[in-house]
Amino acid sequence: MRIVGKKYIHIGNNVHILNGARIEAISKWHEQSFSPRLTIGNGTSIEQGCHIIVTDNLAIGNNCVISAYVYISDCNHQYISGKHIMETDLEIRQTSIGDNVFIGIGAKIIPGVRLGNGCVIGANSVVTHDVPEKTVVAGVPAKIIKYL
Repeated sequence: MRIVGKKYIHIGNNVHILNGARIEAISKWHEQSFSPRLTIGNGTSIEQGCHIIVTDNLAIGNNCVISAYVYISDCNHQYISGKHIMETDLEIRQTSIGDNVFIGIGAKIIPGVRLGNGCVIGANSVVTHDVPEKTVVAGVPAKIIKYL
């Protein structure tokens, strides 16, 4: 397990984080400075191999299940012609996860996405847009397939 910036990470009660998770609260990238805050709500489970990156304020609600190998971030590298991607600044986009959300194995939550309470994200989905509460989405890119 790798945890970066633990002073910026706030974990609720009865949270389970399995082996191989990579959780990063980034406070500095090149010349950029950030005030990250990652909040993981009560009763949430983060399974093995998940990668969560926060540079701003990312809240994961209560009683969520984040299955294995899920990626969640609130930042992206900029793409600038002629410049190596690791030398570019980060772009920040508000990302949030409501309560009672289930994220299937291998799903990717792209920066700027808000997942409403009680939604379900299908396995291996790439979520590029907000998901309303009590909605099931799946696919690449994820699309609504059912309302609960």
